[in-house]
Amino acid sequence: MQIILAQHAGFCCGVKRAIEIAMSARQKAGAIVYVLGHLVHNEAVVAQLETWGVKVIEQLAAAEPCSTVLITAHGLDYRIVQEAQESGFQVIDTTCPIIQKVHRFTRQFLLEGRQIVIIGHPDHIEVKGIMGVAEGKAQIVSRVDDIAHLSCEHLEKLGVVVQTTFNVTKMQEIIQQLKQQFPTIDVAVRQTICPDVMEKQNEIRKLADKVDAVVVVGSKSSSNTTRLYEIAREICPHTYFVSHAAELEVVPLNRLETIIITAGASTPDWIIEEVIKYLKHSTGMEGWQAGSNSFIQYSNLLLNHQTPSI
Repeated sequence: MQIILAQHAGFCCGVKRAIEIAMSARQKAGAIVYVLGHLVHNEAVVAQLETWGVKVIEQLAAAEPCSTVLITAHGLDYRIVQEAQESGFQVIDTTCPIIQKVHRFTRQFLLEGRQIVIIGHPDHIEVKGIMGVAEGKAQIVSRVDDIAHLSCEHLEKLGVVVQTTFNVTKMQEIIQQLKQQFPTIDVAVRQTICPDVMEKQNEIRKLADKVDAVVVVGSKSSSNTTRLYEIAREICPHTYFVSHAAELEVVPLNRLETIIITAGASTPDWIIEEVIKYLKHSTGMEGWQAGSNSFIQYSNLLLNHQTPSI
């Protein structure tokens, strides 16, 4: 069996940045710090952070008074951030810079008097944050069919932003249909899909039909990892979505000659390594092929981190 690791598998810059900020905040605080939601969408990373004193909360009331509260990498409704600041918490923002750019575009569209359209998934925390920036005045489109339900009859200008982890191909289809459906409206589009997400998606589109199977590693709560799985599954019927190596036990590995492994932007290296080791052990292989610069090795920060005392 040949095992190929995708060149762009694993942590993106935004996730690395969020973890660095969280660990720095924990060290400076000398006490537990809180995250309003999951810092990143990977349960293993969140669990590891919790053991080091970076604790997930769902409501501000769960945090100790005047403690440090982190905003997740996905961003948050600015009204919640204001509430935290006004309540005396020290607020530290780990929002990905690319998502911050989406927020800036959204504010600019508001100033220009445009009806804002968010291409994204309405239940995702990132989209909820963008909706907050838009002061609740945006409309959300997650598929082409949603365009027919937009209320834009009396408008002259639209401003379109995109969830950073959205499917690139579906985004293009939606934008094309938007312009066709509203030919007399000035439609300004800001293509805000994360470059790392685009690279991961484009890579798996090119390679999925050249292998016997695709293994997508990451959490099913991760939007960008789910998009990778959906894209790969459309091309390669033998596509498997696993959060850790043990889930490969049900996969008929003995029938496969070539496997490509890819992983979402919030999947740490140690989980990818566990999957590779499992495949090697299960097939009796000694070697495997990695894409150029494929291992970020950033998880060493987590694995080797010295926990400050609480």
